[in-house]
Amino acid sequence: MPDLLLKKVYAENYDLSFENGDLSVGDSVENLVVISVGSQARASGNVFSKNLQCDGWWAEKTFGDEKWGGLVHTLFSRKSDSNTVILAKAYIEDSLKWLVDNGIVESVEVSVSNELEKIVSEISVKKNGEKNDYRFEFLKGSENA
Repeated sequence: MPDLLLKKVYAENYDLSFENGDLSVGDSVENLVVISVGSQARASGNVFSKNLQCDGWWAEKTFGDEKWGGLVHTLFSRKSDSNTVILAKAYIEDSLKWLVDNGIVESVEVSVSNELEKIVSEISVKKNGEKNDYRFEFLKGSENA
């Protein structure tokens, strides 16, 4: 089932794709990875807090117990250290786990590094024997992914 298609507009920023004035749809692996890693899951519970970083996607509780997106956004406001890299890797792997569980891809490998003002993730996804690599940079102290 196709999703709204996202396109890279510059650097690490994606936006909705339009064609002839209409929203585009697609089911590319890249689109699924971008949506999974970039969507903000709720950090805890199903209630809104004063800390919008933890609130995540407003419609998540619409889907019952299903968890949507990842928790990488919760790391933006914390001091970056070796635990940040470990958590980022775990959060990204968790957000992509459904792709393997549902048989959409064969495997997902994630590596994360801590570079100056950003957390860098490199993701390799294997589908039908073909490997595709994606790189995402998360600016520290920012809500940009």
